[in-house]
Amino acid sequence: MHLRQFPIQGLGHLSALIGDDAAGTAAVVDPRRDIDVYLDEARRLDLRITHVVETHLHNDYVSGARELAEVTGAEQLIGAGAQLAYDFRGVRDGDAVDVGSLRLQVLETPGHTPEHVCYAVSDVARAAEPLLMFTGGSLLVGAVGRTDLLGDSNAVPYARQLFASLHDRILRHQDFVGILPTHGGGSLCSSSISSTPSSTLGYERRHNPLLAIEDAEEFARVLLAHQPSYPRYFSRMRSINQAGPAPVGRLPVPRPLQVARVRELAAADHLVIDLRSPAEHAIAHIPGSVSLPAGTSFGTWLGWVVPPDRPLIFVLDSPADWDDAVRQALRIGYDNVEGYLHGGFAAWHSLGAPIETTDRLTVSELRDVLAADGPLGGGARTGDRSPLVLDVRQRDEYERGHVPGAVHLMAGDVPDRLAELPRDRPILTICAAGYRSSVAASLLRDAGFERVTWVSGGVPAWHAAGYPLEKTSA
Repeated sequence: MHLRQFPIQGLGHLSALIGDDAAGTAAVVDPRRDIDVYLDEARRLDLRITHVVETHLHNDYVSGARELAEVTGAEQLIGAGAQLAYDFRGVRDGDAVDVGSLRLQVLETPGHTPEHVCYAVSDVARAAEPLLMFTGGSLLVGAVGRTDLLGDSNAVPYARQLFASLHDRILRHQDFVGILPTHGGGSLCSSSISSTPSSTLGYERRHNPLLAIEDAEEFARVLLAHQPSYPRYFSRMRSINQAGPAPVGRLPVPRPLQVARVRELAAADHLVIDLRSPAEHAIAHIPGSVSLPAGTSFGTWLGWVVPPDRPLIFVLDSPADWDDAVRQALRIGYDNVEGYLHGGFAAWHSLGAPIETTDRLTVSELRDVLAADGPLGGGARTGDRSPLVLDVRQRDEYERGHVPGAVHLMAGDVPDRLAELPRDRPILTICAAGYRSSVAASLLRDAGFERVTWVSGGVPAWHAAGYPLEKTSA
């Protein structure tokens, strides 16, 4: 048996290729949209992909299942309740699929989504009992899948379903059964997911705190109590995957754009995304550009704060950053990337094109600003124009400790709540390190807020410097 997982950091996605070397056949489980990695692996191992298998309709990324099945001629499988708008094989509890000597037995496990299924895998050449299980978004490493992604009204009923799926279906298997989920560390499809990509059923039975809860109502309460906010693009993924995503074909080749062309497109409503570091963006950037620094979280933040219908232009540190940026954009359904600024920001600056700057403070400078304005911890005075410290972290981060007087507004929610923010006061954005505060500051600048500053180092640096923290609910 050949087994390989394909992790995507930041997105927290774990797909897998499993194959029978002797038979020369393989299946891909929960594939991402850029499917070339599976084709390359199958080619390297001389395997033919005969099945494309999905555990559920995904809320956090665009699936590559349809295109991979079309390219390889494989059969696409998903729970019958998914009701895809194109040809597929809907599987139900007890169904079995053979990939050479590997048998994938279907377990209906609703909860994370209503059509969710798991696949218990046996190597029938050795034994009929399962040796591993693809658990999708049900049982995760150190956690279980959240149940509120399809609306608050479904959250508790789905949590009850998930409790039953875990205890009546999954936990009935032997402790040695390997667990391979779809959602790993970094995924927003649950909280407290371990960065370890796989586990065993016995280890999770002993050490996963949610599996120790014996009452379904208590399980629902604990599961739903501290889930993180999730990006706005999640609301579009399920319907895209159900309808059938457009095929990518060949990944977009690099598309360098001259400065004059970028200026023309920006004037025609193309949005400039600056992938340089927050510090570089603060020093100087293209007016109206949004700071979304390159890295594993780029795609998540792109989907969180940028409208899906805006055509995009990238400002890169290097043309070598193009491939990863485009892949991350495609994985969440952002297909309309026009290209990138040829020569980078240096080319823009050298031609005398207009630039803009954003102020930046260290935590010691922030303390000086707040001390000059009034006693720390007192908050803003009603009706005055004192600085507003905007903490743009997740709610649980804010509640564990924040700069005294800071107001909470998660960075991803900034575009939807601009009307609540004062335009006659300086706004100082702060997070845990500088990434999210830079994003929030650039969104505010793009929306016309003139006095915006972001704090480098963030709340941990503030605390490490010995400055006080306040603990209040968001």
